[in-house]
Amino acid sequence: MLTEIKLKALFPLMLLLMAFCAANGQDTVDIKPFERYWTKPHIIPKIGVGAQETAFVEAGIAWHKIYVHPLALASAGPYFTIDGLIKDDEPIFGPKIGYEVTAGLFGLAADMTYYTDFDNESLMLTPRAGVTLLGFANLFYGYNINLSPQEPFKIISPNRFSLIFNINTDYFNLRSAAKKPKKP
Repeated sequence: MLTEIKLKALFPLMLLLMAFCAANGQDTVDIKPFERYWTKPHIIPKIGVGAQETAFVEAGIAWHKIYVHPLALASAGPYFTIDGLIKDDEPIFGPKIGYEVTAGLFGLAADMTYYTDFDNESLMLTPRAGVTLLGFANLFYGYNINLSPQEPFKIISPNRFSLIFNINTDYFNLRSAAKKPKKP
């Protein structure tokens, strides 16, 4: 009786596993109609300036690609940058990793920043949103969320504004930008 109950309980799990395997094995549709509009991703410079409690600069790289369609222009990609802040001779650096998506005149990003003055540290999560010039120049508002148990640095406020530039040379000649190769 107990064995019969165990088998009845395993039967739906086995059916689910078999359906999952069958669905993955029969994926014959390889049509991605919008894939051809993305440019090949490039490692590009990403620079910017901003303000929170004090002014800061940001510089780094992004793995950036552009969506070039007759009706829309968008961009997306992960990035690694470093924030630099100075107030009262107290330099603070913040290596940052994040992801950014823009479409038309709107953009979203989120990043994780590890601020340090080499004595103290603070880990921040920053969701950002704002207006963009087709992904080339972004004016974002971000909200710093402290993930560290200790108080953040005094010069890092919860609110931040930034103007960031993605220096992708494909923006200068979108018609001839190299697209992703078509799959055979």
